Amino acid sequence: MEKLSIFIPNSYLAETKDSKIRTYKVGLLGRYAALFRANNIVIYNDNSDGGSRDDALYMKTILEYMDTPQYLRKQVFPITPELKNVGILPPLRTPHHPLTDECEVGDFRQGLTTKRVRKGTIVDIGLDRPALCKEKLSVNKVLSFRIERLGKEILVEPDEPDSVYWGYKTITSDRNLYDSITMMKNKPDLVIGTSKYAPNIISILDEVQNSIKQAQHVAILFGGPYSGINSLINERKLDYEINTVPKQGTETVRTEEALVSTLAIFNILNLE
Repeated sequence: MEKLSIFIPNSYLAETKDSKIRTYKVGLLGRYAALFRANNIVIYNDNSDGGSRDDALYMKTILEYMDTPQYLRKQVFPITPELKNVGILPPLRTPHHPLTDECEVGDFRQGLTTKRVRKGTIVDIGLDRPALCKEKLSVNKVLSFRIERLGKEILVEPDEPDSVYWGYKTITSDRNLYDSITMMKNKPDLVIGTSKYAPNIISILDEVQNSIKQAQHVAILFGGPYSGINSLINERKLDYEINTVPKQGTETVRTEEALVSTLAIFNILNLE
């Protein structure tokens, strides 16, 4: 498995009104996604009375804030009501969130393109002075760069490492779950739904593991407080439907609980 996308309904926050708890719940999604190296978080429209486009955009804002390195957040995100409780968010501590400004030639950092100049594009990569990229890039974009030269002048090139986890992208879709899957540029070649009504994953563990290892892009689908996967997508459109919390001790499994339970199992299954 080279790429992992998780699908979350826009009704995820429908039963939560307190602004701090809403922020915290979205923070769990971001933290779990990063912990298990998800590449995409797709927020789809589950067409329930509780789901809304505003909630989807709220979730996107919080998730993108979390994924942005600390040294760029003030420049990228203006102060808005959605971000008033970000102090309670768990840090990601991923490789693209360095804790110091110490770096070497060849290191990778995310940077904000601030302006174009005759020589190229000025980039803020969180050091004591801006860097120069000799390419003409769009302004006010967060991109990944490789440091080519350190000294009086810092030179960088657009690049992203292949060997380490480099964060997730958040995608919002006004479409239903099936259409949200098919609209992706890099379509998943293995689609897995999660449901308490599905077979215990242990019963098909070897088959699922083999499929994961052969897949290039895996999509894992999660339902919300009002709609389970069975009511959102025809099971014939799934490669597998699995239960990753068998014999649950509670009446319901919350989306974030299903997420961390499922991703923990898939993390083990994907080990070489």
